[in-house]
Amino acid sequence: MMPNGNLFEVGVIGAGTAGLATAIALARAGHAVTVFEKHGALAPLGAGILIQPQGIAALDALGVGAAFHAASVPVTRLVGTCRRNWRIVDIDYGQGEARGVSRTALAQLLLDAALALGVQVRYASPVERVVVHGAQAALVTPCGDRRFDLVVVADGAASTLPAQVGLAVASTVYKWGALWAMFDVADWAGQALLEQRYGGTRQMFGLMPTARVKDKLRLSMFWSLPCSAYADWQARPIDDWKRELLDLWPASLPVVEQIVGHEQFALATYRHARARRLASGPVCVVGDAAHAMSPQLGLGSTLAVQDALALAGAVAERGAIDGAALYSTERLCAVRNYQLFSKALTPCFQAEGNGLWRDLLFGLGLKLPGIPQLMVRSIASPPQAPRKIPAPAAQAMRGE
Repeated sequence: MMPNGNLFEVGVIGAGTAGLATAIALARAGHAVTVFEKHGALAPLGAGILIQPQGIAALDALGVGAAFHAASVPVTRLVGTCRRNWRIVDIDYGQGEARGVSRTALAQLLLDAALALGVQVRYASPVERVVVHGAQAALVTPCGDRRFDLVVVADGAASTLPAQVGLAVASTVYKWGALWAMFDVADWAGQALLEQRYGGTRQMFGLMPTARVKDKLRLSMFWSLPCSAYADWQARPIDDWKRELLDLWPASLPVVEQIVGHEQFALATYRHARARRLASGPVCVVGDAAHAMSPQLGLGSTLAVQDALALAGAVAERGAIDGAALYSTERLCAVRNYQLFSKALTPCFQAEGNGLWRDLLFGLGLKLPGIPQLMVRSIASPPQAPRKIPAPAAQAMRGE
């Protein structure tokens, strides 16, 4: 514990979105935060990500809103169309908006903010296990052990630490993943649209605005693929696959014509991680390490930043251990509900089938009063009002 009895030494495991957001939120409250990252440098994986309206509000509350808006682009609508040319997904954000951003840009702006607040980031420091010693917990690394008043596990969906400390069961990998890459286009009709095309439930082709690069729009491309089929895709002639893409979505030509080889794409895999609880004693878990889910709702990063704010606010209110317990009580039910909803939607978009039942159900549903609004609320619920920044943070920001 630091000299001020209300301030704590905090160890955060992982320098991804969840870890850095948590480090920022706790450092703004005056706590001494050290982040342990297993890689030798910041290493975000993936193309673009969608931040929902409540995630934008959370980033504003975190104090990085201006940097985030500068690095991202607006997404005003999410539209999905099946091969039958029926619109089966239509999420109109109305007066608000979501925003697309590259993982690299988001990671860098969070890192910059964390460093500016005095957060210590230790690269090439994998944490082998967490050991609880009464009111403290020790991080065991190849370079030795270090004790903290609060330990935050934030090292992603594949983390083994939540199960090791009894907070979760081991995560499982979804059968379907997605190929991803980014392409710049000079002329694109859907400047603020996240668009998807579906060929049954076997094919899902998505393009999302991610950044502005001079006079061009950078699009993140996603193509659904069973993980077991990745090797076969790599062996398939690239021109055959390009014809499949254009057959499903002819207007994607400005992107597809830039594809020249398999090496332009990486395979993203997805996991389901179910937490028993989000905290126990001085150890808690945030982000995908706590509640990884399929990508159907586009909520991973949004929930991670909300976790960070909720934890920092609870610690300010109750202290390290009691605050972590309050955070778990407040967040567990909400994140589990999102997980269940996302898992239920997965076979609607990533499965073997012609999707007729899905197209009929979703297509007709959009014509029923109230259903389009329900779609919006399912992923873009009204922003939650975060707790106020504790007094030490306000003083720090004024340089006091």
